[in-house]
Amino acid sequence: MADPGRTIKRTITGGLAGLWRRPSLTADQLRALSPARILLVRQHNQMGDMVCATPCFRAIKETWPAAEVGLVTAPVNRQVVAHNPHLDRIFVFEQGLWRRPLELRRFLGDLRAYGADLALVLNSVSFSVTSAMLGLWSGARWVIGGDGAPFGSDVAAAFSLRLPIQPVLDCHSVEHSLVPLETVGITTGDLSTVVVPSPEQRLEAAALVERLLPPGPFWALHPGAGKRQNVWPPDRFAAVSRRAADGGHPVLVLHGPADSESLAGMLAALPDAGSGAPVVAAPPVSVGTGAALLERCERFLCNDTGIMHVAGAVGAPTLALFGPTDPGLWKPPSDRVVALRSQNRLADPRGPEFGWLESLSVDEVWEAWTGLPGRSV
Repeated sequence: MADPGRTIKRTITGGLAGLWRRPSLTADQLRALSPARILLVRQHNQMGDMVCATPCFRAIKETWPAAEVGLVTAPVNRQVVAHNPHLDRIFVFEQGLWRRPLELRRFLGDLRAYGADLALVLNSVSFSVTSAMLGLWSGARWVIGGDGAPFGSDVAAAFSLRLPIQPVLDCHSVEHSLVPLETVGITTGDLSTVVVPSPEQRLEAAALVERLLPPGPFWALHPGAGKRQNVWPPDRFAAVSRRAADGGHPVLVLHGPADSESLAGMLAALPDAGSGAPVVAAPPVSVGTGAALLERCERFLCNDTGIMHVAGAVGAPTLALFGPTDPGLWKPPSDRVVALRSQNRLADPRGPEFGWLESLSVDEVWEAWTGLPGRSV
């Protein structure tokens, strides 16, 4: 039975598409444009997906180097893109704005006042009606984006040019994000991802390291993940951190808002300190300051989660632990990131989200982590 809410939404957006239809373009005509301002819309809220989309920003800037480029993003990804060299303006859109009319009106007014000539709605494996509507609302003469028809949306009928979207991730996530642009000749030869901390965030990171750790190089790890099936057992993070500390390597433990259970489990399992270096949990920090800390660490250990992509973007020598996810699709495109994948899921009475990484032993992870080339700070 059809969802009435979804049917109503499709009817409304289909009607708006008819009212907001933009002039058609071919791929050749698109590339021949000379827009003064370009608006990109990608207000998805997954950090890893946004980092993987940063080569798209490079491709667009290389295609139109003289254009000013703005991006609509979700609050969680503001610091991921804040100092990206291929972006000139950031607009932060919260989904909750639909319930706050005055703030929504202010945001939409700022978006329209930007005066974009061209809007590009960036898609990966999904189609966002909200992103499409924001692109059309921007007032840009030309709006380009993915074809929403395979996802049951008619709003893309208003676009000047519809790009193909492959709903299945059939190549690396960075390449997959670029494919729709590449079909119209918007390309780049550099697939490296980008996250740039601000000078203030780098100063904050330096002060934290000076306050929490002894002078010299340090190692870092992050025991949590956004998805439970991607979490290596916290007591094993504790074991490898103690080995590092006993070997004279101070360890800084990074964590985010979703990592409280993993952090608590790791700290509770941490063996008493001997005569070695300290293992210290950092205070909660912003994504930008976390990126600055990763710029400074000698090596990093984490699960398959958003901070892994940040580490890859800033060049931290990283061991990333994978369970159900294929590292061929999601490992950051950096030679400094090494993936270690669990070969099988162990039966676990706690449920289907458990048992994915338990087959990775402490010895196996320790050998791979210490085998990274590392770097001095």
